[in-house]
Amino acid sequence: MEEIKIQANEIKKLKEMVTSLENNYELSQINYTEEERKNISMIERIKTLEKDLTLEKPLRDIREILWTSIIDSINDIWYSIKDHF
Repeated sequence: MEEIKIQANEIKKLKEMVTSLENNYELSQINYTEEERKNISMIERIKTLEKDLTLEKPLRDIREILWTSIIDSINDIWYSIKDHF
């Protein structure tokens, strides 16, 4: 009878260990998922910063401003020429 109590206690301890391990595993899975999400976010941010460093956006903006100015200038000159004839 004493042996059965000892085995029952061992089984109880083993069940507690399994439950603890399962909880730790679930927690580690949650942490892993969160870290993975952070990594993906960081990678996207790095790509954005790399584009900014290559001056892609500022150069595009400058080109747009420059072409707008050129077109406005040509339109002004064209109306001036047109009025003389």
